[in-house]
Parts: sequence; C-alpha cells; structure tokens
Amino acid sequence: MKTWNTSGTRAHMRARGRIRGGAAATLLVLTLTGCTAVGLQSPQVAFYDLGLVEAAAVAAAVAPVRVEVVAPSWLNGTAMQYRLAWRQPDRRRSYVESRWVAQPADMLSQSLGRALNAGADNGEGVASRCRLRIELDEFIQVFDTERDNHVQLVVRAQVLPLRGELALATREFRRTDAAATADAEGGVTAARMAVRGLAGDIARWLDALDRQAVQGLNSAGRCLPA
Repeated sequence: MKTWNTSGTRAHMRARGRIRGGAAATLLVLTLTGCTAVGLQSPQVAFYDLGLVEAAAVAAAVAPVRVEVVAPSWLNGTAMQYRLAWRQPDRRRSYVESRWVAQPADMLSQSLGRALNAGADNGEGVASRCRLRIELDEFIQVFDTERDNHVQLVVRAQVLPLRGELALATREFRRTDAAATADAEGGVTAARMAVRGLAGDIARWLDALDRQAVQGLNSAGRCLPA
C-alpha cells in the first residue's frame, strides 16, 4: 500500500501558487511600464489667467494707493470651480484638466491694481492715500443648464485710510457675465469680462464718492496727504 506525503504536496502547491502570483504581478508591472513607454500618459493641465485689464477712467486723486484682495479658504487654491445649478446646486466642483495660474485673490489684486492705476500720481503730487480692500465672496462658473452658463463674481469693497482699519466707505458689487461655451475656456472668457466690468464699476463708485458732500473722500481731506 502506497503512502502519500500530504503535507509535502500541500507545501508544493502553495509554493507554485506564490510563483504564479509573483509572475502575474511582474507581468502587470511590465504591462503598465510598457503603456507609459509608448506614450499613454495622463492629459496635460491647461493654465489660464485673467489677462491684462485696461485702465479704467479714474482720477489720480481717487485712485487707491494699493489694492488688497482677501478670499475665503475655499477660494485660496488655483482650482477652476464650477457649479451645476440645474443638478446639484449646493455642490462645488472643479475642472480636472484646467487651472488658474494663481489664486483668484492674487490675480484679482493685480488686475484691479492695474485697472485702477493704484498708486498713481498726476505729476502735481496729488494722489490718494487711501487703500482699497476687496473681500472676494464668490468667483465661480455656474451652469444653469447643460449649455447655458455664466460666471458669478461677488465682492465687498472698502475704502480704508493708509493706516487703520476703520472703513470710510463700503459697497457690495455683483457681476454675472454669460459664457459663450459650456467649458473651461468659456468660463475664463466670462471671468475676464466680469473683472473688467468690476474695475469699471469700482472706478465709477470711487469717483461718485469723491463728489458727494457727506462722503466726499479727498474733498474732505481724508485720503489726501497732509
């Protein structure tokens, strides 16, 4: 009667299983490596900015000495955010293959500073000594339908003295600019339009403030140098 060594057979089978598993893992690695080698890579990310904003019609006497922009934590990244108002209006999404070159607050500070000619001097030493602080509340592309969409830009502007935090004047601005296409590029174009429109709105507000008897800034000497 023949006696089988069952323990040895089982060990042999386990060893063969480990070999097969290792071979399969090696094959998988080689396959993935081969895919990378032939150029199957992840898509490239496209970076966008707000472009150059033309100077707004604002006198040197009311142009802020500098523009400061602050934003909430959810807008402190470079993600290009959008919302599907027709599907999940409470959810913020972001494009995978498209991003801003910098945080929205940084881009807005540069664009508004250039448009409002921050720190301007009219050649006679008459220049504003007030700061403009912008609190960025919303900056997002909103899809009303699968095709119709717009960029929503909401800010709160404050005119502040060069030193001190007591606001001399405040106002909220809202911009809703339609996008021509339902994609990231359409959102970028609409965002640029919104920022240009915002610069014009703020310039007109500053000019109107200076002309008002009660809230006049430079006429009351509150923003002019001593």
